Amino acid sequence: MDADEIRTLLGENIFERAKKYRKRIQQSTCTVNEDGVRHLSAVVQGKGGSYYYTQAWLRENGSFVSASCNCPYNENGEGTYCKHIGALLLEDAEQNAPAPAPVQNKPDAIPGVTRGAAGLNAEPSRKDSYASGLEMLFGRKWHGDAPTTDYEARRLLDTYKEAALENLGVDENTQRTGFAHLEPELTLVPGAQPWLRLRISDGGRQYVVKSIPDLLENIEHGRSISYGKALAFVHRWDAFDEESRALLQLLRRLVSARQSMDKAAVRVYGGAEQGPAGGTILTGEIFDALVQQYEHTGLLGGYELREGLPTITLTVERRRGGVQVEGSPALASVQGLDYDYLFSETTLWRMQRPGCTRLLPALQALGGKSLFFTSADATAFCSYVLPELGNKLNIVDPERLLLNQIPLEPVVQFYLDAPDAFRVEAHAEFLYGEDQVTPFAPAPAGLLRDVRAESRAKRLLASYLQTGVGGNEDVYGTADEDDIYRLLEEGVPALLAEGEVYLTDAFRNLQAAPPRITVGVSVHGSVLDLEVDTGEFPVSELKDLLRSLHQKKRYHRLRDGSLLRLDDSLEGLDELNDTLELSGAKLKNGHAELPLYRAPSLDWALSGQNGLRFNRDDAFRRISRSFHAVKDSEYTPPESLHNVLRKYQRDSYRWLRTLDGYGMGGILADDMGLGKTVQVLSYLLAMKENGQRLPSLIVCPASLVLNWQEECRKFTPQLTCVAVDGDAAHRAELAKQWADADLVVTSYDLMRRDEELYSGQAFYACILDEAQAIKNHTTQKYKAVCGVNSKVRFALTGTPVENRLGELWSIFSFLMPGYLPPYKTFCARFEKPIVQEDNKDALRRLNQLTGPFILRRMKSEVLKELPPKTENLHRIELDEQQRKLYLAAVVDAREKLRAAKPEDKMAVFAVLMRLREICCDPRLVADNWEGGSAKLDACVELVSSAVEGGHRILLFSQFTSMLDLLAKRLDEAGVSHFTLQGSTPKPVRAELVRRFNGGEADVFLISLRAGGTGLNLTAADIVIHYDPWWNVAAQNQATDRAYRIGQQNPVQVYKLIAQDTIEEKIVALQQAKQSLAETVTGSADGAILSMKPEELLELLEVPEG
Repeated sequence: MDADEIRTLLGENIFERAKKYRKRIQQSTCTVNEDGVRHLSAVVQGKGGSYYYTQAWLRENGSFVSASCNCPYNENGEGTYCKHIGALLLEDAEQNAPAPAPVQNKPDAIPGVTRGAAGLNAEPSRKDSYASGLEMLFGRKWHGDAPTTDYEARRLLDTYKEAALENLGVDENTQRTGFAHLEPELTLVPGAQPWLRLRISDGGRQYVVKSIPDLLENIEHGRSISYGKALAFVHRWDAFDEESRALLQLLRRLVSARQSMDKAAVRVYGGAEQGPAGGTILTGEIFDALVQQYEHTGLLGGYELREGLPTITLTVERRRGGVQVEGSPALASVQGLDYDYLFSETTLWRMQRPGCTRLLPALQALGGKSLFFTSADATAFCSYVLPELGNKLNIVDPERLLLNQIPLEPVVQFYLDAPDAFRVEAHAEFLYGEDQVTPFAPAPAGLLRDVRAESRAKRLLASYLQTGVGGNEDVYGTADEDDIYRLLEEGVPALLAEGEVYLTDAFRNLQAAPPRITVGVSVHGSVLDLEVDTGEFPVSELKDLLRSLHQKKRYHRLRDGSLLRLDDSLEGLDELNDTLELSGAKLKNGHAELPLYRAPSLDWALSGQNGLRFNRDDAFRRISRSFHAVKDSEYTPPESLHNVLRKYQRDSYRWLRTLDGYGMGGILADDMGLGKTVQVLSYLLAMKENGQRLPSLIVCPASLVLNWQEECRKFTPQLTCVAVDGDAAHRAELAKQWADADLVVTSYDLMRRDEELYSGQAFYACILDEAQAIKNHTTQKYKAVCGVNSKVRFALTGTPVENRLGELWSIFSFLMPGYLPPYKTFCARFEKPIVQEDNKDALRRLNQLTGPFILRRMKSEVLKELPPKTENLHRIELDEQQRKLYLAAVVDAREKLRAAKPEDKMAVFAVLMRLREICCDPRLVADNWEGGSAKLDACVELVSSAVEGGHRILLFSQFTSMLDLLAKRLDEAGVSHFTLQGSTPKPVRAELVRRFNGGEADVFLISLRAGGTGLNLTAADIVIHYDPWWNVAAQNQATDRAYRIGQQNPVQVYKLIAQDTIEEKIVALQQAKQSLAETVTGSADGAILSMKPEELLELLEVPEG
């Protein structure tokens, strides 16, 4: 292009400016593509130190194609051609000007050439025209508009163009830090929101920031910005001083919130407000934070900061018919989120909202205003408005036009009386010096009264009592019992805060003194004898008092009409009442009898209680000491086991013996793997050595029957053990040996079938292993074990609570029938308040009842030598095909859950089970599935890597069909393995365990149900849970097959979780429910079947993206 063509392209004005900008070109390049199009690019310096990236495209013959510049004028080709583009084109035109054509002599005649235009065809169109240029670039088939770069391609180019220009002219590496300072400038206008503008400087000249959002964006991208000749720098966070950075962080919150609202299409309707250029409106929250940030300086944006209320000066002048009141200084208000503000021309006052709410209207009305009051209204102004302002008022009143109308503050006196035992009355009197205002006489003539103070006192009385007693509007009273108690409890303190309170003797006697109760307890055989002495309190009223305590009333009305406050001083009596009620015992003439097993909880409940004396006889004290100091008891383990038992196991032996000595039962709830079996065997051996001849019965899961027999042979060969198995005839034959045996071991299932065999046999102890098996008290299994005839009963379980607190009730109902209240009462008094209402008092009472009969120790507490255990959550992303199948199943599951009836729990369970199976391997639900399983691949990779590292592995899954798939893949990978399922016969189980511990296989595939209990597999040091189960306790039990006594190596536990699926929700549910059981020394479970429909649907939520 030549200069004339460039002038035509740009226009005369832009062309002239472009000529001046040729000297500002910093860098320029020219490249030629394969089509012959030349690409020109350059960096052109603009005004104020800014740099712009400029480009142009020209054909080989010099004709123009297009151009762009990232300056605000051209906007990357979207706007009009700018002076920077012109400068680039002019430079190219000068550098590539065509050489002048050589001068040739014009021949007169050239042979073969016809002169003139005659007979010639029309001259073809120029190839440098726009259309021919497009043909050259894109082929002859091009017909249409000029080509444009894709939007995304243009964004990519723009990003890197800007990046290439950001820091030109500034050496970023040598730039100082903390030199830039931002000065806030507030604009406060009455009736409008506050505006903020910023000024920026490096200690010298200040410049106004034109756009706060742009400033923040420049800092985020580290751009070089020039404000003028004196200030240009790369905008980074560290370029600003500490105070400015804090201000920027505050403004970033504001701008970010506004941008979020814009994206969400949130519009705030209201009048448009015009503020200073470059300013931004502040929200109440940001304004509060801004004031807080600058509070220590005492200055903000041109205003002096002060805390509290301003002092108003009132100048009073006489006017015809009244007074003129003028206030200063002039004030206006602005609201923050948490504070209110008043401001004058130079000062900003921050006010605490509760204290200023009533004063704000007066301050706004009087500040800078001139108000006229008639004489009558001036009196009301003095009575109602001026007292509110108090010491925040300076009155200039030479003629005392207002000062003489301000009344004295009266002394408020409240009088309370009880004309009879069931009614109260009250009134207020006001003392002005020597003058008194009373409801029963006319007020003194000419007395200037404080109407505001009198009205406030009357309103206070009316908030507790009814007006108009005896036809006098200023006398208040009530006969309502609740109102009287509320007056005693809350009203009297409120009246004392307002004035003086005078009580008649009759009113004082309305509140009864709390009784002084003495409880004496003595032991007579297996019975506790309780004697209750009420002192001066009428014994005849004790029953009614206990009923009021049980009903959680705040007070109790005695027969003489007085009210007894039921507060902490009667806590001991409440505990006593609770114990009596649990036992179904009744106080008769101050006496009651309780079962001996109430001794530990009664001692715990009544010791040290307020308002109650607790006297115990020596026998009761011995019981108390036995439970408080089990470790110090005189019971010694059998000699043969003295060196076998660990210290904590000897403690539990003494605990079992202590309970046995008093004929009580208990739950040994030690963590899995702490050797509950050997602890029980030591107790049974000691009982035999002490002359006990009756056999004891162990009931356990079928998988543990042989384990008990083996452990008995190993630790206590002195005990004769009969393991009940085989068919009905064989078991009947075995029953004949029971009388001569020391120990009979059977399973829950066989126990249920053989009830008749056990009905005629007396046992010394009946001990349930894995006692959570009887958690449902409606099953035949529960009823069968409760029918066993034994002197004492114990339960062994690492998880006394899995799903619900009702499971704990079932176990205690077996141990000591009647100890806990009936099941429905238990749920109402304990389970619902604890689980649904988080009632700490109900939890304390339950622990008080059950605590003495539960012994639980964790591995971390007693096995200091046990190697560490590390749990790893391994999230696995489903592949595309598996993910699609899962999402389709989620849609189907949602529909089925919405349609399911509340009672159709198993249908719900099946829907959720299908989703879990898809996460494990789609082949579990789709026989023709040809895709893969991301989790199976990840698991096999983990196993192979671990085996190569010399590790032994326990791999658990709830799905036996999944174990089959795993076994097939391990075979393909050449990894040796055993498989244990519920169908595996007991002798085979024991043999597999022995061979695995002997090192014959690297991996043990185990179903969660079959292998969760009774297995000792310490040869493994890695545990993999292929799929999470709702019951985290079951998973923990499975883990403890390896992490138990005898483990020498650190144990790694891997939980494989399919990401963004129901499995993640299961893990979250486990964690949320864990605390329930921990409160009563167990481990929690998801309790899936008790979940609400909306909770079930939440499990199906899939994260977006």
